[in-house]
Amino acid sequence: MLKVLLIDPSRFQRTIIASVFARSNVEVVMAESGDAGLQMLADGHFDILCFSLELGDMRAPAFYREAVRRKLAGNVPALMLAGTPDKVVFDDAIAAGITDCFPKSDLGDLERYVEQWERRATHRLTGRVLLVEDSDTAANFCIEVMTGLGLAVDRFKTAEDAIAQFTCTEYSIVVTDFVLEGLQTGLSVIRAVRGQKGRKGELPILALSSIESVARRVDILRAGANDFVGKPVVAEELAARLRNLLMLRELYDRLAAQHELVREMALRDQLTSLHNRHHLDAEAPRLLDEAQRTGAPLSLVVVDIDHFKKINDRYGHSRGDEVLMAVADILRGIVRGQQLVVRYGGEEFIMLLPGTTTLQAGLGAERLREKVAAANPVGIPVTASFGIATLAPGESFDQLFSRADAAVYEAKRSGRNQVVSA
Repeated sequence: MLKVLLIDPSRFQRTIIASVFARSNVEVVMAESGDAGLQMLADGHFDILCFSLELGDMRAPAFYREAVRRKLAGNVPALMLAGTPDKVVFDDAIAAGITDCFPKSDLGDLERYVEQWERRATHRLTGRVLLVEDSDTAANFCIEVMTGLGLAVDRFKTAEDAIAQFTCTEYSIVVTDFVLEGLQTGLSVIRAVRGQKGRKGELPILALSSIESVARRVDILRAGANDFVGKPVVAEELAARLRNLLMLRELYDRLAAQHELVREMALRDQLTSLHNRHHLDAEAPRLLDEAQRTGAPLSLVVVDIDHFKKINDRYGHSRGDEVLMAVADILRGIVRGQQLVVRYGGEEFIMLLPGTTTLQAGLGAERLREKVAAANPVGIPVTASFGIATLAPGESFDQLFSRADAAVYEAKRSGRNQVVSA
């Protein structure tokens, strides 16, 4: 549980301010003066400090400067509250190193700050870090911070070993020193990561270095590092930068997943969950090009439910929808690999079958015809007609579809519930 040290001379004010932290599940320890607060800081650890401008025996900027001088503060957020907002007072507090200032007259801003801080501070990170650091002391220090955040760590001393491992292991973030054992530097690690395709090449990279040169830091950032930590590394800074990079990555991944979900929904038929004609329009050119290039067969099957209008008229549209879903399930059950089955519209379905000859498509369509005829979905006798066409050299999708569509029309004209090949 997170813990705050709250310092204010007024018991009433302490109670009001403590309620803000309590609502975010933060344990509150109180002191009524600056000296008492300094003693409590010396005796225990706190995750955040909150104190009033007037502390009875001293003012907040003096208190905080003394706490920093004694090395009792400086690594956790320090918040100051003042009765009346005053820019001069607030500027003096910020100059002393205090993190932020809030008016006592309206604690809404303080409450929002505490909620966000608590959420970030308690967020348990997951994932694996690729740590490239040749110093055992520095590596052990970083590993302790990282594992404390909930991260697993793979550590390497050379860029060569790290790059070899990176190519075959999934990581959440890369942390690399600039100067390493071996011939290559941290820049080689950064370039190797950014040279990967897709998500692997977009991993966050945190660079470490004791080099003071601004030009060198710019080189590291230009190479593709997202952030930089100078050595000697401060635990709180390293933890904060790791947390920021990983939480941004989580948000990016969540946004990408939502985008993919929206995209997938746009390419799916809502009733049957089969892909729709938009997906067919997107995928068909690629599959036809590949078939024409390699000379592999590709067949297209048009499936049309017989007398579907009569089913709707006699049993109602809701029962008709159930028939469509049942037929879709039967068709879905046979597709493999790159094969596509889509609801093209109404009671018509299309199957695009790479690597399938006319004979193979005909045998498969016959089995499907038998399954549909035997299904009796929701107690309604249903049959379907099938039209097949196999891609000819130089043929376009529209030409292929027209031949399969003419074949299914012939199947219907000849009595329905049959398979016809063009």
